[in-house]
Amino acid sequence: MRAIIVVAALAVASCATAPPPLDAPPAQAALCSPGVSLGKAVIVPLTRWRADQKEPEVREAIAMRAIEAVAPTITCAESVKVMPIALESQAEARLVQARLDSANTAILIHIDELGPIAVLSFPTLWSTWSDVKFTLDAVDVASGQAARSIPHHRREGGAYEARGLDPLQGEMERALKDVILGKS
Repeated sequence: MRAIIVVAALAVASCATAPPPLDAPPAQAALCSPGVSLGKAVIVPLTRWRADQKEPEVREAIAMRAIEAVAPTITCAESVKVMPIALESQAEARLVQARLDSANTAILIHIDELGPIAVLSFPTLWSTWSDVKFTLDAVDVASGQAARSIPHHRREGGAYEARGLDPLQGEMERALKDVILGKS
């Protein structure tokens, strides 16, 4: 009887180690695919936080540091300017500003999630993940038409791993590089 209880407890524990489901979008070619030239580019970071988002200002600061670190590596653009982070509702105003700045391409980064996910279960098991979810839209500034729209969702971590806010900037940088430059 005791062996059955132990086996059942181990089965429950092994089920609990699986990460939360990841709604992975289909793979797409990187924004800077061979032959692509963005011309003068402006990065427009936009947030679409959920209503119960904890510490949005902290996450916005992390996202901006990641975006500013990746911007100089965008080799398919003549130049890259990073605008301050804004709410999704300000996207149109940011595109107008990009047009006034004589940009050819606006790279809109719609940030949905940037944070750790923690899962606790019984028997004693804990898991954490860094969760980075955004959609990158490359918009032709002159026409206002989206040339590319690339959703991305990256999750790193697992059972018995402690992940807080510290790894988020690096995770965001890697996710942006995957989408813009291709897997490294």
